Amino acid sequence: MNRKIAYVIAALLLTTVMTAIAPQAALAADAGVVITNTATVNYQVGGVAQTAVTGSISFVVDRRVNMTVTNLGNVTSAPSSTYQAVSFLVTNTSNTTMRFQLDAISRGTNTWTLTGAAMYRDNNGNGLYDAGDTLYANAGTFGDIATNATITVLIVGDIPAGLPNGAAAIYDLMATGVDAGTLTVSTQTGGAGTMAGVDTVFTDAAGSAAGDIARDGRHSAGGTFTISTATITVGKAAVVYSDPANGTTNPKAIPGAVIVYTVTVTNTAGAAASNVTVTDNLNAMITAGNILFVTQFNDGTTACGLGEGSAYSTNGGATWTCQAGTWNGGTNTLTSTIPTPINAGGSAMVKYQVTVQ
Repeated sequence: MNRKIAYVIAALLLTTVMTAIAPQAALAADAGVVITNTATVNYQVGGVAQTAVTGSISFVVDRRVNMTVTNLGNVTSAPSSTYQAVSFLVTNTSNTTMRFQLDAISRGTNTWTLTGAAMYRDNNGNGLYDAGDTLYANAGTFGDIATNATITVLIVGDIPAGLPNGAAAIYDLMATGVDAGTLTVSTQTGGAGTMAGVDTVFTDAAGSAAGDIARDGRHSAGGTFTISTATITVGKAAVVYSDPANGTTNPKAIPGAVIVYTVTVTNTAGAAASNVTVTDNLNAMITAGNILFVTQFNDGTTACGLGEGSAYSTNGGATWTCQAGTWNGGTNTLTSTIPTPINAGGSAMVKYQVTVQ
């Protein structure tokens, strides 16, 4: 045989053998699958081939219980907001169909908690609570979950009133393995394994919740509710504009004197404050009987017309805009509004004049 041809044939044979023995892509065997392997022995006696002898053995694939919980998104909310949600992805990474018991756990370090906390399946996957989302009741609510399948779960609740800007509460979503078709929490097989039966082995990693350790048949991840609100401070000043004796020259706060009040509202941090309303419960010795004034304020620049009871400024008093104030003679209160939102770090002012009785 031509030597070159012999080399080519040898190379092809070697390539075929190496391909046959090369490791194949790993496959995840489902729990309960029976795997059988047969060994064959060929031999000769006196140079004569004899009948091959075989030996077989089978074993059953055991059940690997594993799951992962992943935070998909946190939420920033104003105090008193309702149906606020943080989102999680729960994945069944077991080699068998599973169910999951779900628990929403408030961290022990939280200084506040949600009102009416509950869990829902996010049916449209938008990360928000919607009326069509499914309320979780028990491990059977969302049914059996196939290997590598996922569900999106929301922790939903209402934000209490009066919380300060930046106050945060962390909730862990805990998923615990439950046998498919049941409400029975999965248990791990103790002692030595068996080749014939299906044993259960936990392979989950440690989670975020307190006490969630590796290989305990559960997994958890945390989500954060953070408060974003305006931080408002209020300052009030008063000057005498005029009195019946002195007019506007060195006026004194005698009966009949006109007093100009200025209320400054400052937003020191957080979100913008909108629809700001200033209500002043005036002393009974003060009346807003002259609230429908046509005279100028004591700054000498702002003349409001009939029916305009107050003025507001959003540039530190450089300019003023007149508006109708609301006077309630029964309660002796004056209400004024600031129509422009006050951003964090900003301020606005309201001023109005009253008469001393």
